[in-house]
Order: sequence, then structure tokens, then C-alpha cells
Amino acid sequence: MYISCIAFDCFGTVFDMSDIDKAEIKAYVEHVNRSDFSPYKFPDSWYEIPLHPDAAEGVDRLQKAGYFCVTLSNASHELTKKVSKRGGIHWDHVIDLAKCHVYKPHFEAYKTIRSLLRFEPEETLMVTANPTFGDIEGAKAIGMQSQVIRHGYPNTIIELAEMLQC
Repeated sequence: MYISCIAFDCFGTVFDMSDIDKAEIKAYVEHVNRSDFSPYKFPDSWYEIPLHPDAAEGVDRLQKAGYFCVTLSNASHELTKKVSKRGGIHWDHVIDLAKCHVYKPHFEAYKTIRSLLRFEPEETLMVTANPTFGDIEGAKAIGMQSQVIRHGYPNTIIELAEMLQC
């Protein structure tokens, strides 16, 4: 299958969450898994999350190879832009799922790739570092391909770019 768009989960995949308080992560996961939507207020400390060391170079390689790289994350637009800019990532598009009144892992969140960006699910690759959060299932449910990183090969976004022959 031909891939033209690569959608990245941010928390854990692009952003290094290892120093974030586990209670904060638990509260976040509980909130986004609720069936009723309400905006999530991210803790101030999350605006200082570092990127994984490979993130900026890996996304840059993918973009130079012609892939349209976007965020498909529950992070707000403001949080994503601040953390990404500080780390040197310039996304082709940042999807703010809260503006769509849906959070992942709800299936409607994955459909935003088509409704907002006009990419078909079949030409989109969902990249995540968390194989248990629901990204794999959400992507598959709408016909999107997926790739887990940071759990073997590819372990990094750079290795993902190499795997895609960038």
C-alpha cells in the first residue's frame, strides 16, 4: 500500500513522558477514555516535556522524503506546538482533537485524518509507542495502517524513516 501521510501519536512516541508523574498520566488516561467528551486541562508541567532525541531528525527525514507528517494526538494545539517548536519539529499539520470534541482511543478521532486533511485511511500510517492505548485498534477499524515504535524494530523515528527507505 502507498503511504502519503504519517500520523503521530505524541505522548510517548514523540514526547518523552518518562519524567511525568504517573498519577498525572493515570488521570489523563481516565479522562480521555470517558464516553462523554469534555476538554482536558493539561498540567503545566506537560508544557516542558522533552522530545525523544530522535524525534526532530526522524520527522525531518520523513518530510524530506515527501511524507505529510501530522500529529494525531490528544495533546492540545498549544501544547503540541510549544513542545515541538522547542525541540525543532515543524509539523505539516497539528490536529487538535478537542476542537473535534473527541479524544483517542475513540474511533471517531482517527477519522479526522480524512475529514480534516482529506487523506484516505489506506494512505495513512498511524505511528505510536503504546501498543495498548488503542491506536492500533482505532487505526485498523477505519482501514489505516499502523506501526509501533520504541518496542523493537523500528525503535526510533529515524529507524522508521530508514524502514520506509527515506
